[in-house]
This record gives sequence, structure tokens and C-alpha cells, in this order.
Amino acid sequence: MNTWRPWRNVESLLRSEYVIGIIRVVVAIQAITLMLCYTLWVSEGCDPFVPFISDTDTNPVSGLYFTIGFTVSGLLLVVVGIQSYFLRRDWWGATMDDDGITLLNIISAASAVIAGASLAWIADTPWDEQMELHLLQARLVFCGSIIWAISSTLITSRMNDEQPAFSTLLARRRALTLFTALCMVGMVVSVVSYSGMSLAVPESYLDSLRACTELNVTPLSIAATFEWLVAIGLIGVIHSCIDEVRLLSKGQ
Repeated sequence: MNTWRPWRNVESLLRSEYVIGIIRVVVAIQAITLMLCYTLWVSEGCDPFVPFISDTDTNPVSGLYFTIGFTVSGLLLVVVGIQSYFLRRDWWGATMDDDGITLLNIISAASAVIAGASLAWIADTPWDEQMELHLLQARLVFCGSIIWAISSTLITSRMNDEQPAFSTLLARRRALTLFTALCMVGMVVSVVSYSGMSLAVPESYLDSLRACTELNVTPLSIAATFEWLVAIGLIGVIHSCIDEVRLLSKGQ
């Protein structure tokens, strides 16, 4: 007679091949969603230079794939954040002293969960229907993501102090996190230079987005370009988790 052992089911979710598989799915879905939404936006006759990513959600054709892609990848990112927490905890439990790294791991996991859940949430909240809520969700996605990237880099640095095998991963994460953070700063500065600290966007610009044919607002187009670069950088950060999982698995 087979006995159900829930702890074994939990352990199976932390197998390296399973975790790596989920990470690859997240990366693939996010990359495909971004490319598909932009391609459909342009194919519908919309201005290619340059919509914000969430602008593609206002178009009936690209909006469907935006909702599906970011809902699924956001929920899976929550799973990756939780898996990373347990894998890291188990690795240094037998390898290194705590010295604050437990708190850093909690912050990293919580920020990943917040970013993933907010991404799934914003996928079903077009800005042309609920602007204030959409802006709140966008802040949660970006703030959660950059905190996750920074905290993951700091954790990798601590791991590298114990085992030099993490040096290549650390260098990669530092570069990706710096790139993403700089692009995020560029995005914020460009938006503020146009709308001020209130972030209020004129109705005339929103009307042009709904028509989607002529955006013609250089500061916001620049901000949108930075947003796409932020998304690419974050996909790179997520992909770096594959190497981390492999290293953590070797050390167990």
C-alpha cells in the first residue's frame, strides 16, 4: 500500500532538472511574449517607435497574447522565487555561517514573489481601463524585480566568498543587474522630464496611444525604449538562475 508523503512531493519540486525546466519556460514565455506583442502591434499599423510594453495590451490583437504570456510567466516566476529560496538555504546551511544571509534570502524571495504576482496581475489590467491601478502594479513589478536582481547578486557574492566556482555567475549577474538598473534610471528620468514628478500624462497622448498610429512624443518614446531594455535585462537575470541552480546542486 502506497503512503502519500507530502514532504517527498515538496522535495521533488526542488530537483535541479525540475527547477531549471521552469526557469527555461519563464525565459521562453517572456521573450516570445515581448517579440510577439511588438510584432503584432506593428502589423496592426501602429507606430513602431516606441510603445511601452503595456501599450501593446490596449490593442485587441496583441493584447490577448500580452495577457496570456505575462500571466503564465508571472505565476511561474513566483514559483522560481520560492524554489530559489529553499535551494540557497539548503546550500549554505551546511556550507557557511548565516551572518545576515538568511534575511537577504528572504528579501530576495519576497521581491521575486511580489514581482511575479504583480506581473500576472498587471497582465489583466490594461492602463486604458484602470490607469491608477496599472501604475501601481507597474511600480511593484519593476521595484520587485530590481530588488530581486540586486539581492541575488549580493547572495552570489557571498557564495563566491565561500566557493570560487560562483565567480563567473557573479560577474554575469553584476553586469546584468548594472545594465538593468541603469536602464531603469533612464526610463524614470525620461518619464519625469516629460510629465514631472506627478507622472501625469496628457489626455492627448493617451488618445494617440489608443489610435496607436502616431506617438510622436520623444521623451516618452525614449522612456519606452529603456523599458524594453529593462525587460531584456531582467530576462537575462532570470536566465542566470539556471547556472545558480547547477552550482547549488553540485554543492549539496
